[in-house]
Amino acid sequence: MDPVPTTSETPSAPAKRGIGLFGLIALVISSSIGSGVFALSTDISAAAAPGPALIAWVISGIGFMALATSFGRLSILRPNLNGIVAYAKEGFGPFTGFVSGWGYWLSIWIGNVAFGVMLATAIGYFFPPFSDGLTIGAVAFISVLNWIIVFVVNRGVEEASVLNAIVMTCKLVPIFVFIVTMILVFDFGVFTADFWGNLANNLGSESAPGSVGTQIVNCFMVMMWVFVGMEGASVLGHRARNKRDVSRATMLGCTALVVIYVAASVLPYGYLTREELMALGSPSMPYIFQHVVGPWGGAFISGGLIISIFGAWLSYTILASEAMNEMAQMELLPRLFAKLNRHGAPTACLITTGAMIQVLSIVMLFSEAAYQFAYSLCTASIVISWGLASAYMARYAWSHRAEGMVKDFVLGAFATIFLAAAITLSGLHQLMLCCIAYVPGILFYVNARREYGATTIITGREKIIAAVIVVAAVAAIAMLATGAITI
Repeated sequence: MDPVPTTSETPSAPAKRGIGLFGLIALVISSSIGSGVFALSTDISAAAAPGPALIAWVISGIGFMALATSFGRLSILRPNLNGIVAYAKEGFGPFTGFVSGWGYWLSIWIGNVAFGVMLATAIGYFFPPFSDGLTIGAVAFISVLNWIIVFVVNRGVEEASVLNAIVMTCKLVPIFVFIVTMILVFDFGVFTADFWGNLANNLGSESAPGSVGTQIVNCFMVMMWVFVGMEGASVLGHRARNKRDVSRATMLGCTALVVIYVAASVLPYGYLTREELMALGSPSMPYIFQHVVGPWGGAFISGGLIISIFGAWLSYTILASEAMNEMAQMELLPRLFAKLNRHGAPTACLITTGAMIQVLSIVMLFSEAAYQFAYSLCTASIVISWGLASAYMARYAWSHRAEGMVKDFVLGAFATIFLAAAITLSGLHQLMLCCIAYVPGILFYVNARREYGATTIITGREKIIAAVIVVAAVAAIAMLATGAITI
């Protein structure tokens, strides 16, 4: 069934200028480089020694380059499909498209909550009342900023993308300064002192990382988290001036991300020991840089972190609203979410997203590790969308294998297997928690199908998928009640 035309609240919507290549690259990088890179040293060192961390980065790097290449190829092979939700719907039916889109939307606004928590922590470097974790005052600040960003994006998505490109340029400066400094002070002896974590294991210390395999698995969740947003060019592909720029932006952006993340997380092992890195406050990058150059270094990096989070929050708000709007255009959500205002922005989608960020920010007051919990949920949600998109790449390529698309099939299949294995090994409980948020979404989907007059609301196979989601949600609630899962 063809998507319904996008409606507008005014008689005629303004012509769109479109987003250029640099704007799309900025969206990929700025959406991904939010708060995660600034906390990588502490998060990775808590999971692994240098050797296993490097192996985990090789696996993750290959996996995400395969995923980025799949997105790029799909943007060329199926230019009529806009984004990862459309891929899932085209390949596996409308309900699976809804599962992909709802998971993507969940991921993005939950990610904004993680950004809010980390932003409050970063401001705590300058403003002590925010330095004691997530407080009522910090939640009030997050709430105000949330609605300011909603207002900015509601003035026009393409205008916001220009601001995003400027923010990306500003926030990369402190990251590159940090990386160059780490290269200059790198000590190979410190780096290899306990390369595989055997010394800590033999001493039986509380910080013992475990076997090499365990260390690698423990790295996956945080490594996947820092790539959330790399699909940004694909999601906004319909707003690109040139459709082929989507492929270029995704590949170039993902390559840059891999280089930045490996350097930012591995080089500090050559300056401080794993135990010293683990003992640092979070985010760790300001404290490492302060250790090298003095107090001004911590302020410099913390300032960059604040700018970085603002840029990522802006990007995520754009992506979340676009995801809901596209789902409505594909008849997967009610017509209300398909409407655009006179600036070409989906107001209903933005208000709904802002409201959900507001609610979860308040809930996070009761979490023992708010930032880690939020980014784990964010990552688990988006893996569903990534996996369905790469699975569609594999399915499409296989059906066209006679046309020389065997390599594309291998690419899509590898990305799908990597994502499925990584989330199963490192985030199964978080995946179950996400199913709780799917239950009300299913009601929206059923209502939309009726609203658009679909002959079949939900098929037999789709009922099975829905039942699995509901059962997982009930199990997650039971595990929360019994303490088997904690927030």
